[in-house]
Amino acid sequence: MTTTVTILVTVLALWMLICGWCGYGKRFGTFVLVLLAGLALNAVWMAFGLGAHPFEPHALMAQFSAALYGLCAFGCGWLAGRVARQWQDSRVEDADRSL
Repeated sequence: MTTTVTILVTVLALWMLICGWCGYGKRFGTFVLVLLAGLALNAVWMAFGLGAHPFEPHALMAQFSAALYGLCAFGCGWLAGRVARQWQDSRVEDADRSL
């Protein structure tokens, strides 16, 4: 892999982790900001790094794909947070075992 591809994959993974963190903590406003920032960076990369026009079909598909990546990461984080909260709520306390 070239250095550019490695950097792009790393940035994508970091962005998806942040989207998942927003979902885990139910931070909807922060998620919208992170999603818009990621889409803006993707548009800048496509325009200046790849020379694509913003409304080409391929560029629009890439933006739509990035949005779906972010939404899926948010959803996975939300689900993980929900499972963790339910697990903590169903925990048996030591005080209940006073037999």
